[in-house]
Amino acid sequence: MGHEDDTLAQNLVAPEAVDNPDREWTKGEEQPRGCRDAWAAILFYAQFISIAVVAGWLGVPAVTKQLDDSDQQASSNGGYNADYSGIMYLVMASSACAFVVSGISLGIMSCCPKFLIQLSLLTSLAVALAVCVWSFIYGSIIGGVFGAIFFLLSLCYAWAVWRRIPFAAANLQTGLTAVKKNSFIFILAYMFVALTFGYSCLWMTALVGVFDRENVFDENGNVSTDEMEWLYFFLLLLALFWSEQVFQNTMHAIVAGVVSTWWFVPEEASCCCSKAILGSTIRATTTSFGSICFGSLLVAIIQTIRAMVEAARNDDDVEGCAAFLLCLVDCCLACLEGILEYFNKFAYIYVGMVSFCLAFAVCNYFRKNLINSADFVQYGYSYLEAGKNVMTLFKQKGWTVIINDDLISNTLSLFNLVVGALVGAFGLAMFEANPEWLASIDDQTAAQGAAFGFPFLIGIVVSAVMFSVVDSSVNTVIVCFAEGPAEFEENHPELSSQMREAWRKVYPAECGF
Repeated sequence: MGHEDDTLAQNLVAPEAVDNPDREWTKGEEQPRGCRDAWAAILFYAQFISIAVVAGWLGVPAVTKQLDDSDQQASSNGGYNADYSGIMYLVMASSACAFVVSGISLGIMSCCPKFLIQLSLLTSLAVALAVCVWSFIYGSIIGGVFGAIFFLLSLCYAWAVWRRIPFAAANLQTGLTAVKKNSFIFILAYMFVALTFGYSCLWMTALVGVFDRENVFDENGNVSTDEMEWLYFFLLLLALFWSEQVFQNTMHAIVAGVVSTWWFVPEEASCCCSKAILGSTIRATTTSFGSICFGSLLVAIIQTIRAMVEAARNDDDVEGCAAFLLCLVDCCLACLEGILEYFNKFAYIYVGMVSFCLAFAVCNYFRKNLINSADFVQYGYSYLEAGKNVMTLFKQKGWTVIINDDLISNTLSLFNLVVGALVGAFGLAMFEANPEWLASIDDQTAAQGAAFGFPFLIGIVVSAVMFSVVDSSVNTVIVCFAEGPAEFEENHPELSSQMREAWRKVYPAECGF
């Protein structure tokens, strides 16, 4: 480490001293052992069991009846059975390609994060300019004006955040390193996706059962909203949104636990199937599960109300003042949902985060003994306390502006689209080599569209899951750097040097060195 790095290390200010001369604020502390917000976990399990019971009691007979009716109708129409084997081959090949391309993309991000972030900014500018020019060429003056305004705003945004790119690049590099050291976490993320898919199938079965019992289906098999009991529909939607939020946020908390362990105690989180992955998974699904369910319920309630409002807006009888009010309510709910989801993103980091007990207050020998005995501190805050501590953390350190950076999210979104396009192109090439796979589609253009469209969606989904892990890791890095910069310097000196130098240049006042 050079002279400049030594100087940076000497000037490193303790997190609790930055922007807080009175030292009224302290870092996260160990909480008493036990389950947090247990009532929310019990309520979640109750709704899960209820959905399963309804699916088995009402859903399975209703689905069986619907399938029998469909078979009878198919028999009366000549008994044509479509061959979907070619589509299955295309889906399997595209899925394999999506995993390979997504994995390669992580390696590319690690090699040149700064360039990729710059590229994502320039791409957004190019798209905004293209929309503006396209609108004027085709005579849409209003569209061109709005396109020009959007381009100018994008240009101002790019100019304002360009200096933050070194910070974002160092942040992304550190987050990628952490998750790549614990690569099994990606497989765990796909397991949660499979769990979400399984629950969605269960929920759909319950939905069909409720609709059939309430005689919502008309004689043609379509849903008649006139006969719909909206209370049932509200509860079913709430269960769906809540479960999806819980699965997603549980994975986020697991990543936070793994990355924070890698940060403070790398010996426990430096292999594919590390102890940190198992420990974080157990904590997120037991003692911290209630806190995850609590925050997820708040978002799910807003999402459910929004869905009901949007359904009311689509009603042909709603017009005039009522339509305007519904539009206004929908806009307010959308804003509230976004704020709460952003709040949750950092709150769940404290819910799942661990720290190393007394790691740098004792000698190196004692530190190793602590590691061997797995003496870790789980912050384990309840949902409300976790959110309060995270917001206080950034407010006291002057990082309120920093956490608004969305440069990394934009880069991940761009890569998401690129992976989808590459997998779509692969699917199209496979179709050209094996046209019999989509022989059931008579129109050649439609067949080519399907050959590109299905793989494109598969690439989007597969890469989105992988990049969501990276996004969670990056957010955890921000909190960990606020909590323990000295520990980071001790355990990962090379990465620490990169981050400190980049963050010092961009945020000299906020970082404190």
